[in-house]
Amino acid sequence: MMINQLIQLWRRLFFYLRRDQFDSELEEEMKFHLEMKAKENAEAGMEPLEARYAAQRQFGNQTLLREASREMWSVRFIETLMQDLRYGARMLVKNPGFTAIAVLTLALGIGANTVVFSIINAVLFRPRPVAEPERLVELYSSDARNPYGGAGYQDYLSFRDQGEVFSGLAAYRPKRFKLGGEDGVEPVIGEMVSGNYFDVLGVKAFSGRTFLPEEDRTPGSHPVVVISHHLWRWRFGADPALIGKPIKINNQALTVIGVAPPEYTGMIRGLAAEMWVPVMMIPRLDDDMSLLNSRGADWLFIVGRLKPEATLEQARARFDLISGQLRETYPETWRKRAETGATLEKSVTILPESETRIHPGEGAGAYAFIAVVLTIINLVMLIACMNLANLLLARATARGKEMAVRLALGAARWRIVRQLLTESVALAALAATAGVLLAIWLMNALAASLPAFQGIRFAIDLQLDWRVLLYTLAFSFLVGLLFGMAPALQASRSDVIGNLKDGANVFAGARRQSRLRNGLIVAQIALSVVLLAGAGLVIRTLRNLNPINQGYDSLNLVVAPIRLEERQYDRARSQDFYRRLAERTRALPGVRSVVFADRLPVVRLLGRARSPVGIEGYQPSPGEDMALETDTIGPGYLTAMNIPITQGRDFDERDGEDAPCVAVVNEALARRYFAGGRALGKHLIRSAGKRPDQLCEIVGVVRDDRFQSLRTELLPWYAFALSQTHLTSATMLVHTEGAPHNLVLPVRREIQALDQTILVGGVLTLNDSFGPLLYIYRLFGLLVGGCGLLAIILAVIGIYGMVAYAVSRRTREIGIRLALGADKQKILRLVMRQGMILVVYGLSAGLLLALALTQILTSSIFEIPILIGVNATDPLTFGSTALLLIVVALLASYLPARRATKVDPMVALRIE
Repeated sequence: MMINQLIQLWRRLFFYLRRDQFDSELEEEMKFHLEMKAKENAEAGMEPLEARYAAQRQFGNQTLLREASREMWSVRFIETLMQDLRYGARMLVKNPGFTAIAVLTLALGIGANTVVFSIINAVLFRPRPVAEPERLVELYSSDARNPYGGAGYQDYLSFRDQGEVFSGLAAYRPKRFKLGGEDGVEPVIGEMVSGNYFDVLGVKAFSGRTFLPEEDRTPGSHPVVVISHHLWRWRFGADPALIGKPIKINNQALTVIGVAPPEYTGMIRGLAAEMWVPVMMIPRLDDDMSLLNSRGADWLFIVGRLKPEATLEQARARFDLISGQLRETYPETWRKRAETGATLEKSVTILPESETRIHPGEGAGAYAFIAVVLTIINLVMLIACMNLANLLLARATARGKEMAVRLALGAARWRIVRQLLTESVALAALAATAGVLLAIWLMNALAASLPAFQGIRFAIDLQLDWRVLLYTLAFSFLVGLLFGMAPALQASRSDVIGNLKDGANVFAGARRQSRLRNGLIVAQIALSVVLLAGAGLVIRTLRNLNPINQGYDSLNLVVAPIRLEERQYDRARSQDFYRRLAERTRALPGVRSVVFADRLPVVRLLGRARSPVGIEGYQPSPGEDMALETDTIGPGYLTAMNIPITQGRDFDERDGEDAPCVAVVNEALARRYFAGGRALGKHLIRSAGKRPDQLCEIVGVVRDDRFQSLRTELLPWYAFALSQTHLTSATMLVHTEGAPHNLVLPVRREIQALDQTILVGGVLTLNDSFGPLLYIYRLFGLLVGGCGLLAIILAVIGIYGMVAYAVSRRTREIGIRLALGADKQKILRLVMRQGMILVVYGLSAGLLLALALTQILTSSIFEIPILIGVNATDPLTFGSTALLLIVVALLASYLPARRATKVDPMVALRIE
């Protein structure tokens, strides 16, 4: 029975491959039967013409017989679907203006959705380009404070030797290297890895080989490196002879033994590794054997491959046992006592590869950001869909007579609904095609704009794959179905008698349609307000992040990050280096001042450093957090950066290494911890590690200003003198008399004249240094701003279409009013009032919704600072949003309203 049904189904499907042949054979067979019957009739004594007519009457309706034959040989659903598609295509071609507007509106939304899903797909759904990624897991050394920490090298060895459920366990750690060359050194991001790293991942070398077991045994004995395909092509010109030759990394000669495949960029998702160096090279590259010998230094990430017969539950059970053994054997590192007195016991957390594509410890913020972006994009898509629904409603009204004829001829209501849904889905399919093309262009532009800064190269594969295409197809089909349903149902309720007449009943049911269209317009305006308000807040954030708006002198400024080798520079040598570099730089023509700080100003604003400090004469309450915001700055920094000092002085040459410890605080700290805000001459208590705590005299108080924080409420802040601190990492800030670009190369030369091993690629003007650091914010601002612009365009189209539609429906009424002497200005106000009432409703709902959403975005559930220095209920932003929408709504309403005042009463009265 089942076989017969399958054979019949195949026969019906096969019909579509030979349809033309079937129609030809059917036509010949029918013609043969007619001729035979006509011949029989003629032989019976009929005239030839009468014989043919009689044969046709006896044979029956040929068209009906053709349809019956096709129905027996074909699938009825496919037949009717093809009919609907053909008719729908003709209707879309017949109305090119409507089709173009609908496709363009939807394509913008679908294209933006496709781009966002492509990014999410690249980050979350696409597995790493390794062998059998479903068998990969990552292991984390965890406790109550840090559930997703790394592991020490000795712990890794214990895991590797006792993890029988794994076919292999590998260790890795991202690290910045210095790649030497003829033009000096340049920063490169790579990974320190165990010798079995590539074997565990199943990654084969593109050229050469990967590491051997003996290269993972003796510290410093095998100076080898595997480089990325990108580095091989970009830095070495894809030279095949590079294999076996040495390159200089961190002033050490390492032999290149292999080139990784092009698709492999390392284990950190989105961050491209350019080289892989054995962990055993740590003593030679960093002169630090403690990392290999200590269990307390949790610096390695661990990845494992399950054996084919092993399960994740078995692995977790096995490592619960191993964790217990390590806690008993090494209690000094596997059992810690927290500040509260509680005992923190370490254990091992194991997660599959699919859950570690975003680091679990940082996932909340990333997922929150993705949720925000998806919400923004889908709001735009919803507005576009509402516009489409309004277009389809208006089109269904215009086709009222056509639907009435169909119903009068016996068409079922569901048949009409299906026809109109087929047309809306066809529109969505056209929009999906255009949207995918738009998405490809946008993704290429996005990939080209990804910045590279200080050796950090972002690697996000934005190529379309089956997941993206399937998502776009399903999304487009759903859009066409959902937003075509309401117009289709409205059209199927057409008043047959009223629509077939040319009388007053032609607009029967119009009130119901108007309510639906007006509801869509109100919702569309409300969502547009949300997007516009969000765009305004983000734009204000970007303005705050601009150097010229941060409360210090940012004009004509060159920044030079300095990273000294800790093993070469003790406290005395590092201070001497900073002093000599400042003297040489000040001697350059066009230099106005040279100062030092521990970090770039923009870094200080995006994420400030906090450090515990004691306050002389202040007793903290139980549980009070004394970790305050802090900086380390050099002599003359406050004066050079034009930061107002309200009391005391700036750091200067008196505050040397052997001088008494000094500090500078802001007014917020002075007000909070000292009576009357009188902090000058009082002391902070500085922890000095193993040495006794230091009393640091407050020698200056600076005005609360934006350079300290972009928060609406400034928090207590203090700074210590760089000359009294051992820092091997600092940033030199050079103020110039003229264009700062002219001094970038001279400053680089002065740094390398003192130490050629220092990376100088980061020596840039302040504005140039901001670019990569603020890339995500600017990209987010571009996204929200673009969506806000698109929302206002769609809102204008919607309002204009609604008012124009209302004018066309009320043409006769307007003609009567004008014929009876109505003033044109009153007609203008009458028509515009209809549109503006909806705008007021939508604006009110949108402002309330926007206020609620911005409160959520800035609440503590988000671990990323979406808005910086901007109040979530900023009245300026919300007021300007409302004003902008009212202005464009007035313009959108005025044009069709003005046309209504020019209606000829005689023409209007004859319209029906």
